[in-house]
Amino acid sequence: MRYFILFIFFTLSLLSKEQIEVFAQEVVATKNFLEARGDVLILYNGDLLKSKRATYDKKSSLLILNGNVEMLGKEANRASSEELIINTKSQTVEFQELFITTEQDLWIEAKKATKKKEHYQIFNSKLSSCNKTDPDWTIEFAEAHFRKDKEYITLKDARIRFFDTTILYLPYMAFPTVDERTSGLLFPHFTFSDREGIGYEQAYFYAPTNNLDIEFNPQIRTSRGYGGHATARYVDSNHSSGLFRTGYFNNFKSYAQTNNLHKEHYGFELQYSSTDILPKSDFFDAYQSGLYLNAIYLTDLEYLNLQKNSASSLINSNLIESRFNAFIYDEEHYLGLYSKFYIDTSTSSNNKTLQELPTLHYHNYMKQIFTDKIFYSFDAKVHNYTRATGSRAYQTEFDLPITYYDSFFNDYLDFSLSENLYLSDVFFSNLGYNSESYRYYRNYHTVEFSSDLIKAYGENTHTIHPYIKYTRPSLENEEPNPYSELKENQKELFVTQTQEEKVSMGLSQYYYNKKLEMNLFHRLAWIKYPNEELDKGDINNELSYTHESLEFYSNFFYSLDKNKIHSLTTSLSYNKSNYDIMLTHFYNNDFIVNNRTTSFINSSFVHNYNKHNQWFLNYDYDLKQNFNHQWDVGWTHRQKCWGSKVSFGQEHIPNVERSFKNNKIYFELTLNPFGGIAQNQEFSSQGR
Repeated sequence: MRYFILFIFFTLSLLSKEQIEVFAQEVVATKNFLEARGDVLILYNGDLLKSKRATYDKKSSLLILNGNVEMLGKEANRASSEELIINTKSQTVEFQELFITTEQDLWIEAKKATKKKEHYQIFNSKLSSCNKTDPDWTIEFAEAHFRKDKEYITLKDARIRFFDTTILYLPYMAFPTVDERTSGLLFPHFTFSDREGIGYEQAYFYAPTNNLDIEFNPQIRTSRGYGGHATARYVDSNHSSGLFRTGYFNNFKSYAQTNNLHKEHYGFELQYSSTDILPKSDFFDAYQSGLYLNAIYLTDLEYLNLQKNSASSLINSNLIESRFNAFIYDEEHYLGLYSKFYIDTSTSSNNKTLQELPTLHYHNYMKQIFTDKIFYSFDAKVHNYTRATGSRAYQTEFDLPITYYDSFFNDYLDFSLSENLYLSDVFFSNLGYNSESYRYYRNYHTVEFSSDLIKAYGENTHTIHPYIKYTRPSLENEEPNPYSELKENQKELFVTQTQEEKVSMGLSQYYYNKKLEMNLFHRLAWIKYPNEELDKGDINNELSYTHESLEFYSNFFYSLDKNKIHSLTTSLSYNKSNYDIMLTHFYNNDFIVNNRTTSFINSSFVHNYNKHNQWFLNYDYDLKQNFNHQWDVGWTHRQKCWGSKVSFGQEHIPNVERSFKNNKIYFELTLNPFGGIAQNQEFSSQGR
């Protein structure tokens, strides 16, 4: 046949009502047979097929493509093969020497593959997302099955190989094929402890619907006991979601007796948040609203600590808080409802634990009054402090600041004068004696002079804000008796907003470059309380400086009465393309309360020795007690097809009786696009 570019649209009526469209340089066709040669393009069932040669036999319903066969699927997946055989009647497909690529840069190479309707089988294959010529990792398997309706692939005799070395063999392996939450086992978590033995936790993730999932976390600790917890997470609208968790753990009798613990630990948690709780209507459209709930019930702290995977995250506070907040506001008004419920795990009964159920809060945002230079705002709060046994109280608070603002000398001098009114009424009950109320009233005056100055230096900008401020209490009244004469079971119920005489002055300045990036921030302030025992005051100097790769920060408090540094925080970081260095020092001298001094340093170093690899070092040291608090060193690797992180370190965990060392090993491996595993192993040993 003479060689020329021939466009042929060839349609065959098949039993399945499918259509085949053929484009080729040369086509020979009879009633029951078709042969195409030279740059053959075939459109079949939504897929684009390309080869050197193709034949179709209507009697056998076989469509056969030979020579550099390529297939482009509906979702941009690409496959190549030496030979492709399609039975158009049974809709089965057979590949020889198959090579497939996907949108996620994943490739699969197989000796043979078949497809029958929605069931795929691949034999003697390997897959990876790395460079095909010399891949860093591969998963090799004898056989794989995939059903589209199941949305996951199963592999038999799978070997995960890194740099031609098998690191893991799995007789059976399964993973999802969609980027959606899928039910299945999660990676296990192991722990090793001198006291608790070997710990094993095997999580199972269950996702029955798009807006709900449940995670089950059974666990066993060989020298301690067994139990687990379950967590249900749900989304009920585009602006609200929640969580419910419950758990139980049973200690072995000997472990509970040795460590003075309960035989059983159990509890539940309920969390819910919403950013819109109002019904849809023209009236409520002008308002914003929200709700937050975090409720917990538990037998003791071990209910929470048994869920933690590291010793440093253990909870030590005996007071566990549940909280409920709801609010509604517009441009002028705010209304909030808050509640706090506490469980004191250090006591056998919670009857004497004080609760705040509820607090009602109203706030009126700042408004003008009489003139455009006078402003006021208003707050009102009602508290209900209650408990099953012991004293109780209702407290009502009103707070009304009124402020006059003005400026002089062409806006070079700003002036403000404010009067701040406060009233607190407390009504007691269940005291066991007659003392039903306490009222406290006070007002104080505040006067401030300040200025805001701006000057340009070329393309840079410097701003400066000096100020001097004086606060003086005025009228103060308590009735029927002063606070100092109240009994302890009354004082513990409430707090009032007192105000001391105070003088402060300071200077804040900022320096910006032409990109409006802040290069320098500096604040110098002096605060003095004339009526306090330490009446000379404190000096605070805060400085932040950034220039190219260098960042420096310092925050310094100095007591003029003690002639001592009260606290000092200093950090220095240097960031380049191939390394990051950061040093931080914390110092605090609490000579007012317990005369205790703390001083420690944090340091970190990261070196990117090429575009894929880095190593890091973190080191903390307590300069006061002369011991290393925490250190860890590790390596990370990141590239397109895989990533990994390995680190090991040690931390000292404080305890009531004695501290203990916690040795940590962390391993993370990610194979793109499948995801990865992360394991944090800890080995605990006693004191330093």
